[in-house]
Amino acid sequence: MSNIMIFVILALVNFVLIAVIYRFFGKRGILGYIILSVIAANMQVNKGVIFDFGFFELEATLGNVMFAGVFLATDLLNEKYGYEEARKSVHISIFANLSFILIMFISTLFQGLEYSIPFSEALELFFSINGGTVKAVLVGNLVYFISQSLDVFIYAKIKDWNSSSKTLWIRNNGSTLISQLVDTIFVTVGFALVGIIPMELIGVIIISTLVIKYLAALIDTPFLYLMNHLKAPDIEK
Repeated sequence: MSNIMIFVILALVNFVLIAVIYRFFGKRGILGYIILSVIAANMQVNKGVIFDFGFFELEATLGNVMFAGVFLATDLLNEKYGYEEARKSVHISIFANLSFILIMFISTLFQGLEYSIPFSEALELFFSINGGTVKAVLVGNLVYFISQSLDVFIYAKIKDWNSSSKTLWIRNNGSTLISQLVDTIFVTVGFALVGIIPMELIGVIIISTLVIKYLAALIDTPFLYLMNHLKAPDIEK
């Protein structure tokens, strides 16, 4: 199975899960999924992949689909619960992600038994001071704070201008396209500076990552329309 096909499957599964958790758990469910997505994305970003479109190839890092889900989730919170709830979700998810990394880092300090050496090595690879995930989280959370704060702000401003369901796609894609551009440039340069990706690949990865993120943004638009019509338990009938 090609990476492109896996990308489409992952995007669809990710967005369907957001819709399901919103339908059954409402705002709390969305917040929980945002936390899960940020943690997963910061671990996935250490893996580089090639997307072969036949007549050209794109080199990118994983994590883009999960971050696209975060933008969809915060847009949903903005739409259904307002700007303050969306902004609060960004702050809570950052705290949860940093807490997770701190706890996992402490776990690498324990002396493990011989039979658990492979697991200990895997933990250290990701969560030690020099581990890829720790670097990704420190850089990623700073950029995530900037880009997501920008996203929820732009979405709210567009909604103030026109809150009609007919212009939902403008709010969704307008806020995402701008904030994803900021996110991609900042995080790619940041990752290169801390050694997660080679400096010479900055330009290629920025372009390819934007293409992948914008494709994910187009896929998520129908899901936002779907969720806009769903009734969550904490939404008044």
